[in-house]
Amino acid sequence: MKVLIIGGSSLLGKYLTITKPTDVDLSYTWFTNHIDNAIHLDICVKSQVLYVLERVRPDLIIHLAAMGSVDYAETHLTETHFVNVVGVHNVLEASQGTPFIYISTNAVFDGKNPPYSEMSQCKPINAYGLLKREAELEVMTSPNWMIIRPFLLYGIPYPNGRTNWYMTIKQRLEQGQECRLVDDVYWQPTSAEDCAAAIWSIVAWGDLSEVYHVAADDKMTLFEFGLKVARYHSLDMSLIQPITSSSLKGIAKRPVDTTFDLSKIHQMGIRLKGVEEGLQAMR
Repeated sequence: MKVLIIGGSSLLGKYLTITKPTDVDLSYTWFTNHIDNAIHLDICVKSQVLYVLERVRPDLIIHLAAMGSVDYAETHLTETHFVNVVGVHNVLEASQGTPFIYISTNAVFDGKNPPYSEMSQCKPINAYGLLKREAELEVMTSPNWMIIRPFLLYGIPYPNGRTNWYMTIKQRLEQGQECRLVDDVYWQPTSAEDCAAAIWSIVAWGDLSEVYHVAADDKMTLFEFGLKVARYHSLDMSLIQPITSSSLKGIAKRPVDTTFDLSKIHQMGIRLKGVEEGLQAMR
């Protein structure tokens, strides 16, 4: 099976490459962060999208490419819409019905009624969530789609790749810097490698025209996650200080608790590692 990962230089793209099944012939693209053996692609340029899809002729597309900063989306709505919605439309249009897996986000929920199943009503409260939901609805108009919503992925990115909370916490503590982390917003920190392996399982066993929530079972605040990262690496835990979300000067609203109901993937036999086990298994 020929699979094209759009946004292959991302954290999840890296681990999809590492965990790919042996029968998958994988191609992947990059835009802002060059990686070897990948194809450069700007999804906002239709001619480039058409060229890449005609060149690769994939049997399956996994779409990861997006602008991921919540605050940036709030202040650069037009630019983010162009990438996160128009870019998705361009790929769907050029794919001509090729099975299309769209990687979405927990930000499509308002955080008031957790846990959220795949059937829960989407009520995003910031621009990033609204645009991701708009892209989801666009994807659902295609004939062969699947939507996967991961949750707070952590891992080791490609060199010069976008960082994640695991890397930020580890690097600050290694430099002896104080690390102030929110202790009143709840997450499900998920190993990017585990998430990638789960996605390949869903590709093999899941159904089209379905949404899947993919996360670890562990529910915790970022402060609690930071303590686990510090403990695992034997770093100074006293440098980690809890703060309230109201003390931050973020531009976009953040939901308090968008944690998932994972019954659907559990019924498929898919269960991801908790944080401590995920840290131990990280490559």
